[in-house]
Amino acid sequence: MKHISIFLLFFLISAICYAEDITISANADRQEVTLDEQVTLTITVSGNASNIPKPDIPELKGFTAYSSGRSQNLSIINGQVSSSISFTYILVPNNTGEYVLGPFNIDYKGKTYSAGPVNIKVLPRSAQQQPQTQASQIPPSSESEEQGSVQPERGKELFIEAYVDKLRAYVNEQITLTFAVYQAINLFDNPVYSPPSATGFWTEDMPPQRKYYKVINGARYLVTEIKTALFAIGSGEFTIGPAKLEATVEGIDRGFSNNPFDAFDQGPFSMFKRGKQVMLGTDPIKVEIMPLPEQNKPVNFKGDVGDFDVSLNIDKYTIEENQPISLKIKIKGKGNIKTIASPIVPEIQDVKFYESGSSENISKDNYVVQGEKIFEKMLIPKKEGSFTLGPIEYSYFDPVLKDYVQKRLHTVAINVTKSKEEPVEKTAFTLSPSKEEVQILKKDIAYIKIFPAQFRPKNDFLYKNKIFLLINIFPLFILAALYLYELYRNRLRTDIRYARSLRARGTASKRLKGAKKIMHKNMVKEFYSEIYKAVIEYIADKLNIPHASITKDSLEERLRNIGIDKEVIEKVKMLFDDCDMARFASARFTNDDMARTLKEAGEVINALERYI
Repeated sequence: MKHISIFLLFFLISAICYAEDITISANADRQEVTLDEQVTLTITVSGNASNIPKPDIPELKGFTAYSSGRSQNLSIINGQVSSSISFTYILVPNNTGEYVLGPFNIDYKGKTYSAGPVNIKVLPRSAQQQPQTQASQIPPSSESEEQGSVQPERGKELFIEAYVDKLRAYVNEQITLTFAVYQAINLFDNPVYSPPSATGFWTEDMPPQRKYYKVINGARYLVTEIKTALFAIGSGEFTIGPAKLEATVEGIDRGFSNNPFDAFDQGPFSMFKRGKQVMLGTDPIKVEIMPLPEQNKPVNFKGDVGDFDVSLNIDKYTIEENQPISLKIKIKGKGNIKTIASPIVPEIQDVKFYESGSSENISKDNYVVQGEKIFEKMLIPKKEGSFTLGPIEYSYFDPVLKDYVQKRLHTVAINVTKSKEEPVEKTAFTLSPSKEEVQILKKDIAYIKIFPAQFRPKNDFLYKNKIFLLINIFPLFILAALYLYELYRNRLRTDIRYARSLRARGTASKRLKGAKKIMHKNMVKEFYSEIYKAVIEYIADKLNIPHASITKDSLEERLRNIGIDKEVIEKVKMLFDDCDMARFASARFTNDDMARTLKEAGEVINALERYI
């Protein structure tokens, strides 16, 4: 009994000390690029944990980053979970120089794992790629020059526009938003693009940028397009906010003057003058989102919209009882891959089903979100015989056909054989030797005791020993602690509201620390952007609502509805007003102003913590 208890103790301690291995790696497809090229950055996180966290992406100085999707793989082998997620980003360089990107970190169970940094050198464009208009990223032959019908007005050498491919769409149908920059004048550096607000939409960046020439009544423009995929999460009328562009131009009227003597008025040193900063904006766009029709809606419909195919794959058709079968259901096609729901697999008597997770592979060819999602399940038959898997039905709404499509996977027969493991037979054996095996060798040799014998009381039993009791009771506390910890983890996985509320304060504190570091670098815009994200994401996590759905107009009403004091609400509004002002007039803010804002942000979060 004593040996068994000690073994159990060491076994449980080793189970607690077991650390789930997490690894992270970062690599770029090239280490040297020119200003007109792009870099693909891939960050891969893998480990033997089922919930791999998302890495923290620091500011990628010198580049504009666009998410290009992610792919995920999850497998269970001999009860051990192994996951791998790859995050892909398209990096567009803004200026020449040598840049160090990273390191990229993960905070997991109190430990920090790092990858990188990644070194990238950005070179200037080659000589043949620099005509006077800086509009040579793509040769003229690669894109047909489109002839415009409207003569641009004076001072319109740089202008922007935003439009969508459709003004009426169904819920969860892709709407492609295009932001276009028309450039016929030199720029001192790459412009800064501020994407529009898209409240009520699931958004996906659509790299790479598309560049081509366009001629409008004799004026030749370099057009740069940035596309974004939008998926509405509800029906009704939605407004896509204005997009903005901040650029520094050479002098917007210099190359287009009709007076030949204007060149002498500019002076011989005018080429060394600082450029002019301009801020451009587009008009908001209203779109109508139609609800999915109720007519012909299948019972098993879960909201998928697009054009998909479904397939089934199992690893074996004959299996022993109590052995696992791997089942994979693949849904492939065009649509919002991340929101695809798992088809329902009918229950089977004497067969246990276990979820093994899902994996995604997303691509955006031709600016259409597409790819595949694989749902993995594990089947364990408990009884010898045969059973039929299926039929499995999957339905989706096709916006082109404007009707529901239902696909059915054929049934699969699986044969279950009896386990080959034979029961262990008990073998009788005798410990007592025979009389012939016992021999008396010596009679005159006996062990001499140096110390006198010590006697214990007759009633001194082992179960009364305190150390023995502690060794036997301690595993019970360990089991209870493991059980409570598993309940806690299960609640974090299933109760999204609880998980977001629990992590809201820590996430906000981490952002405020990051803002403090940015403040010391005197980066005003980045500092106030981090302050805004810290407070707005804290409120969204506490209220369990999407970050993008909070606007300044709706924020006051939400806070008032949950009973927050009016004085606290006013402090939140004043803080957001300062953040908005810093985006357009960063020069007026000093280090003292940033220190005051950092202190106010902490006080606002502490005040909100008492209410939500």
